Amino acid sequence: MRDCVRMMYMCGFAAFYVRRVNKIPLPFCPVIGTFTWRSVVSECKKTGSNAVYEVTLLKGGVQQRDMHIVNYYIPIISPNIKTPMQALLSQYKAVMEMHQTIRASNKWNQEKHIVVTENMDIKDQTTSGLQLLDDMRRYTLSGEHALMGDKVVRLKNRYNRELKNTNEAKMELIHDQFGGDGSTQGIGTLILPPNMNVVELSNIVYGNEDEVLLQQYCESVYTFFELQNQSTVQVANKSVSELISTEQHINTQNVINFLQNVLQLVYAESFHVDMHTVQVVIKAQARASVNSSDDIKKLSETQALAPQLKSKIGQLMDSAI
Repeated sequence: MRDCVRMMYMCGFAAFYVRRVNKIPLPFCPVIGTFTWRSVVSECKKTGSNAVYEVTLLKGGVQQRDMHIVNYYIPIISPNIKTPMQALLSQYKAVMEMHQTIRASNKWNQEKHIVVTENMDIKDQTTSGLQLLDDMRRYTLSGEHALMGDKVVRLKNRYNRELKNTNEAKMELIHDQFGGDGSTQGIGTLILPPNMNVVELSNIVYGNEDEVLLQQYCESVYTFFELQNQSTVQVANKSVSELISTEQHINTQNVINFLQNVLQLVYAESFHVDMHTVQVVIKAQARASVNSSDDIKKLSETQALAPQLKSKIGQLMDSAI
């Protein structure tokens, strides 16, 4: 029964086959994942063309003719609709993508990110002006320029070691100040030209899109199964009739009727009898129930109690007193 309920929501039908175990016929449902299904058109001379489910078993060694299918949803010929839960799966994927985006945003916010831009204020638009800007940039980054010769007085550090350019002098000074002990390991230093701007990127801030998307998905799940969201109902001081809506009660009865038909077909195929001679009755929970004297009072006010029933209730109350 549990496998039938799972299959009818995921596939739109319930499929089973009968096998004899110790000479006793027992029904089995194929496991989800061991078969594929699709909707096809079946041609019939008496009834014409109808849409039916076609099940192809991948494992289990069950013949196609031994498989019995009971429809719960009407088959739809469409390449885009593979399961009745297609819309729920799409929303579920959207929720998972949103959660992945939030995790990626949190990971981004844990680290600092900077952007380096160059500020060029070119007043001389001639070729010589652009060349001068390139020479200045090259000298700032490498310490060398086009007019540089061998007879140039070079900088030296405090250990009398010759420094090739100004960048090397700056790095020498930084390492001399911060590289004296092991407490500064892992500190990276970068020297940029004076026309460079460093901007720290702000954190990624997201709103309540994930909550809205999750709420829509939950409402879609309750709507698909025709259930009432108990989180939106105050359970305290509520009777069974108030907690179970009319739509939920009708859906429960439809599921029970479907399972009764499945069980009748299972019994008929197992013992080779006519399906119409088999009767299966599954009792559902009553939508209206009497749990206290307040429920009796409400039924009496709505004129739902027959006079004979009122008399019996009165006799019960008198005997209890």
